[in-house]
Amino acid sequence: MNNHHSYSRRLYRDSENSVILGVCAGLAWHLDAPRLLVRICALALAWFFPVSTVVAYCIAAFLMPPRPLSYLGDGNERSFWQSHRHGGSR
Repeated sequence: MNNHHSYSRRLYRDSENSVILGVCAGLAWHLDAPRLLVRICALALAWFFPVSTVVAYCIAAFLMPPRPLSYLGDGNERSFWQSHRHGGSR
């Protein structure tokens, strides 16, 4: 399934795995379901209820906060970028 275990299961938009705005990817991560399945369900809903689905998707994209970006580097690189981002050295 999904390998994002460092964050709580709060509902986020997943911009790292998004196709449009990350709503389906975030919903899939929250439900621990395959992203493709959630996207197929969204497309099926859009086929039968196009206006409602687009409106719901836009509202969800507006209300769902973006998921914090995941970090895969080592500790030295992390401390370098944290100190660089804050403008000082650690």
